[in-house]
Amino acid sequence: MRNRTGKSTCQRNGHGLDPYGRGGAFTLLELVVAVAIILILGTIATLHLQEAQTRAKISSTKGRMKTLSGAIEIYRVDYGHYPLPRLNPPDDPFGIVSSSALTGLTTPLSYVGPEVFRDSFGSLKIQIAGSSLGISLAGDPFGLPVPGFNSDRSLLYIYYPHFSYLLAQSGFLKEAYNVISVGPDLKDSFILYLPFPNLFPENAAEFGMTSVWDTIYDPTNGTISGGDLAHFGGDLPLAGLVGGAH
Repeated sequence: MRNRTGKSTCQRNGHGLDPYGRGGAFTLLELVVAVAIILILGTIATLHLQEAQTRAKISSTKGRMKTLSGAIEIYRVDYGHYPLPRLNPPDDPFGIVSSSALTGLTTPLSYVGPEVFRDSFGSLKIQIAGSSLGISLAGDPFGLPVPGFNSDRSLLYIYYPHFSYLLAQSGFLKEAYNVISVGPDLKDSFILYLPFPNLFPENAAEFGMTSVWDTIYDPTNGTISGGDLAHFGGDLPLAGLVGGAH
């Protein structure tokens, strides 16, 4: 639009080419929409990255568990029994952390290297209540983890005869074991009840586990699933790896 002098209204008003005087700047609404789009895309990208990291950790942990279970079976052939847990409070008040319970796999003979014991997901945040085992602890690890427990971020090793003794429950008395990863949720080890679903504890419901199946990592649920992986062996109705994509 031009006036009598031949100059455009936009030029006369000193606002460039925008007749509404915005100078080409974004409105507040446009900025809000742009920021919202960026945040949505960023959230989607973050979720995909987290899932990719979880899948990578699942894969590496499964590999370690298979290697560790293979070494445990060879140990049994050599000694006639599976490795026996060693109570070592406060680092391992239950005698189930691999780095202490499976010392016999590294010395005097080296069946595996110590790196195989590592859980890619780190330390356990929730564990069996010490009071239920008759063990005096500074805090109940279901609510407050015992200081130093599993500080080396190990896989967990359950030797069922030892577990049967701790719980005074003869139903677990099998010459068997499992190796457990705490998984993406970093808590609970209820997957150890999988071979014995009728012994699943009632108090597990307090932690969102109403069935033994709730504790298994399900790749279709991603990081919101129960989270646990386990490799079972010995005199059990099931054996091998449970949890995660195959």
